[in-house]
Amino acid sequence: MWRGGGWGVGGGRPPSHSALSDIDVVFRDFIGGSTAPLDRGATAHGTMMVGLMLADGHQKGAAPGVTLGVAAALSGDDEGENTGDDAVVAEAIDWCRTGFEADLISLSLGGEQVESQRDVVVSSVRRALDAGIFVVAAAGNDGGPDDDGRVASPAFLPRVISVAASNESGEIWTNSSSGSGLGEDPNMKPEVHAPGVNVISTGADDAWFSSSGTSVSTVLVTSALAMILEAHPDMRVGDDRCVTHVKEALRSSLGGVHDDRTGYGGLDAMAWFEAVDPTCSTAF
Repeated sequence: MWRGGGWGVGGGRPPSHSALSDIDVVFRDFIGGSTAPLDRGATAHGTMMVGLMLADGHQKGAAPGVTLGVAAALSGDDEGENTGDDAVVAEAIDWCRTGFEADLISLSLGGEQVESQRDVVVSSVRRALDAGIFVVAAAGNDGGPDDDGRVASPAFLPRVISVAASNESGEIWTNSSSGSGLGEDPNMKPEVHAPGVNVISTGADDAWFSSSGTSVSTVLVTSALAMILEAHPDMRVGDDRCVTHVKEALRSSLGGVHDDRTGYGGLDAMAWFEAVDPTCSTAF
């Protein structure tokens, strides 16, 4: 079972918010087959995530002008949680790669780690990475006293950028999942933290909602990377060479020292941009 945002994997226009009225999005519904864009997530979760990237109102999105695809693969349940089936999520990720031809996939979702060879979602993410698609995923919201020391799946995959959540002072959110201390640079988990506590974005019925969680921080890191790719389109090379380089540049931009809670540090979009070599050849 997967948990996260109903618009988390990738294509469509949120149904009813004036700050999103002029955006152009490709939408695909993998749950009910709707041809009209709709938000299947609990508490307008998907509309909020899209607003963080593209809103044009009194709140501005972090990645204006990017082309967005949204794949509806999760939906709200009776308890107000966003959940989804493994096969549906995997199909949505594959569509981002082959149908939408994404350069970057943002996954505001996560599940428990299982044997990767049996995990269809992990397999779909690996196919995207092998094709040179950048993947940013939520570290998970199971932090605190009972934290198991593992970020969510598929954020645990080495080539994925795993994102923790922090407050406006840069302090890690209590429920942000920790890493295990295992792995090698630049792939230790999580890699980065970004604002994810009481963040305001577009909600239902033209309202503005507040949300906390690693779904939120994931979208902000995705937005920063989207702007890097807008500036350097040649980095979309069709293999995973630039995927690794971008992660090395991220680590370098944050100082290079890892912590299981904070990652390599708090997102500095400009420093990341300046650390990137558009040819993906600079060694760190």
